[in-house]
Amino acid sequence: MFEFKDLDPATRLEMVAAINEAQSTGNIYESARFNQAGRDQWLTLLLEAAESHDEHWLAFQLEAKAMMKDFEGANTPSGDTRSSTFRTLRHRRWPMVNSIGSISLAFCRKARATGHTHLVVYRAQAVTEPRPESQALVGTTMSIDGIETQLKDTKLSFKSPLVKPNSGLSVRLS
Repeated sequence: MFEFKDLDPATRLEMVAAINEAQSTGNIYESARFNQAGRDQWLTLLLEAAESHDEHWLAFQLEAKAMMKDFEGANTPSGDTRSSTFRTLRHRRWPMVNSIGSISLAFCRKARATGHTHLVVYRAQAVTEPRPESQALVGTTMSIDGIETQLKDTKLSFKSPLVKPNSGLSVRLS
C-alpha cells in the first residue's frame, strides 16, 4: 500500500482538478482491458478515489463492479494464453498510473501556488528489491514543469519514472 505524504483535503481537491483538466484535454488513460461498464464508469470512480479513497479502493471497485474483461489473451512463443484480467490488474497495479499521475500533478499545482519550483521524490511504497533507477531518484528534486510535461500527456506519462510499475515513487513538497 502507498503512503502518500501531505495528502490532505486541499491536495485531494487539486487531484480532482488535475483529473478534470486531463479529461477535458483527452488525456485520461482508459485501459484496453475495460469492458463497456468500465469505459462508462472509469472517470466517475477515478474522481471518487481522488476525493475520498485510495488505490486499493479503486482496484476493488473495478473488480466488484465487473468493469474489466474477464479474461484476456496474450500471444507468447509457446502459443496463446489466457489470464485473469483482475489478477493482471492487481499484479501490475494499473490503477496507480492514473492515481500517481493525478497525485503528482496535484502536488505540482499546490507547489506552484505556494511559490515552489521543485518537488522531492520519495518512496511512497515499500518494495523488497527497488530498481536501481528508481532508487537513484529517491531524495532528488524534480522541477514542477518537468513533472507536468511528463504526466500531462498520456503517452509520455508511461515513460515517467514516477508511474513505472512497482517503482513505489511519488513526490512531495520540500
